[in-house]
Formats: sequence, C-alpha cells, structure tokens
Amino acid sequence: MARYIGPKLKIIRRIGKLRGLTRKKPFRRTFKGKGPLSGKVIPPGQHGLVKLLKTRPYDSCESDYLIRLKVKQRLRFNYGLTERQLVNYVRKAKKIKEATGVVLLQFLEMRLDNIVYRLNMAPTIVAARQLISHCHIRVNTKKVNIASYMCKPKDVISVAMKEKSLRLVNKNLSEYYKRMRFYKKRLEKTLSFILFKLKIVSNMGTTLQLINQGLLKINNKRVRTPNTVCSSRDILTILTKQGIRTIKLAEYFGEVPRTRFAASSPKVL
Repeated sequence: MARYIGPKLKIIRRIGKLRGLTRKKPFRRTFKGKGPLSGKVIPPGQHGLVKLLKTRPYDSCESDYLIRLKVKQRLRFNYGLTERQLVNYVRKAKKIKEATGVVLLQFLEMRLDNIVYRLNMAPTIVAARQLISHCHIRVNTKKVNIASYMCKPKDVISVAMKEKSLRLVNKNLSEYYKRMRFYKKRLEKTLSFILFKLKIVSNMGTTLQLINQGLLKINNKRVRTPNTVCSSRDILTILTKQGIRTIKLAEYFGEVPRTRFAASSPKVL
C-alpha cells in the first residue's frame, strides 16, 4: 500500500503539528518579528510569509470547506493513511448506529501501528509501521507484518524474542522515559506548579485566576503566563487583601521553603 514519503516539515507548517507523523519542529520557519504573530509558523511556499501577514490574529477567515479539508488531511497524515483507506474507514463507521466521528476514531486507534506508537515502542506511527513490517512485533505470540491490522480489546502486543528487536524497542522506550523525566523537571519549575506545591492555592484553577488577574510578580515584574519557568534566584511576590507576600524561590529549590510577610499571612485561597 502506498504511503507518504515526501517532506514532513512542509506538511506540519501547512496543517499544524502531528505527533504521529514526525518529531521534527519548524524552529527555523517561524516569524521573528514583534507583535501578535511573533513565533507563529510561516506557511510553506514562496508566498508563505505574505499569507501569514495577511491573516488576522484573532479572527479566522478560513472557509468551512478549508477547515474540513485540513481536518481530513490531519487524519490522513497522522495515521499514515491513503485516501482510499480513509474512505473505507468512513463507510464502515457510517454502517454502525453510533456517532460516526467517534466510531471512525475508534477504528483508527485500534490499528496495530497506532497501538505500538501509543505503547511508546516507537517514536512515531511511521516508525511503528517499519517495526511491524520488519516482523519485530507479535500479536498473541503470532507474527504480524500488516500495519493496518485491527486489534481487539483482549489482544496481547509483544516484541519478538530477537536481539535486534529487543534492542530497538528498548532504545525507543529509554528515549521516551528520558524525555518524560526532562518534562517533569521542567514542570516542577513552572510558576503554577510552585504555587500549588507551596500550598499557596488549593487547586490549579485558583492559580490560573491569580495569574490572569496580574496579582503575581517575579523580580518586581508582573507575570501573566502560568507556564513561566522560574529559577532559584527569583523572588515571587503575591498581592493579597491582607498585604504583600514574598517568597524566595532559592529556599523552594533547596526543598526548605520559607516565607516572610509584609503583613499577616493570608489563608489558602
């Protein structure tokens, strides 16, 4: 069966990020200027920058047909389907007396290549397809080399007991856990997580409300983004009705959080 082997960054720049297609990110194809378009991905083509500058940041001028077309293309490229395969899945989904969109996603998610990708045995669905075609994957201890094989709820997915197969899967799993550890450490340094960890707020919803109201300052600078990464040198200031609360984050990163108050300490919000 035919599959897409063309440039992948071009597809990502046109229809958005697709984790199943590739892990590449268009860092060099973003708008470097200032304003609301700063950091936006430039569409592909000779006139991609002109198209980006003509768009209105807060109002989408895309037609309904273009929106549906992009959604269809996202399904195709993310799951590695051809046009005929996607049409066949839609026809099967229509025959079932349930929501067609939900049934269609169930069919796509039960494909063997997608399940191998969800189990983190491969970094992308394309890589999972290659593992399956090279007979590195077993379904119920049986060799299956068809990427579109429809799995069932009680099926057992395993790796072939070969040195090469185990080495490939182990390498992919170790890279995944390494990446997750990096994201976890970065999450622990964000402003919203620090407020929740220090028990200043009772839940994340209150944290977002405080940040949106502009009641938080880092080094005397107002912050309105909850995913701001803090360092041990930063000083957090919280404006409350009772007064100003100051927290030295050096003590937080040293796992001995202490606070001093300019007024009486407020209760948990």
